[in-house]
Amino acid sequence: MLDHPLHPVFVHFTVALSFTAIGTYILAYLLPSTKLREELGIMSLWMIFFAFIASILTIITGFLQFGSVQHDMISHLAMVNHRNWAIGTGLVLFLCTIVAIRSYFKGKTHSSPLTIGLVILSTLLGITAYKGGNLVYNYGLGVKSNPALRELQKQSVQKPQHDNIFEMDSDGQKHKH
Repeated sequence: MLDHPLHPVFVHFTVALSFTAIGTYILAYLLPSTKLREELGIMSLWMIFFAFIASILTIITGFLQFGSVQHDMISHLAMVNHRNWAIGTGLVLFLCTIVAIRSYFKGKTHSSPLTIGLVILSTLLGITAYKGGNLVYNYGLGVKSNPALRELQKQSVQKPQHDNIFEMDSDGQKHKH
């Protein structure tokens, strides 16, 4: 595969387009009936479609990267959990896309099924994104480490670290170390 993982690249498009689509959908709903409301509504429907296209690439690259990232059993369980949430989120986005396309061709930008779908989508997307971020920031998955940083970490393991730079010596005095 490539030297750089593609999943983190595509996931940002999926998340950004989805949340922007939801935001413009809500904004269009709140505006009075004007040309701007109609245009924002149409924009949101198109963004849902493009978010779905990005999600296909995100899910494909996620599955490809799933097997290529070195990990232990605990992080594997977190990866499986993130993957399962991502599949569910992708399914809801797919359903929202079908409703959005149908609405577009009917000339109607807002509908109850799409509104409910987007509320569910925003919740699932937030949870899935959180779990993906957790894999990176808490488990360090998919992150390349810097050789200089690894050397520094090795050195810090070899010599004990002190939480407090001021310690009591045997004579009871505080001294800076």
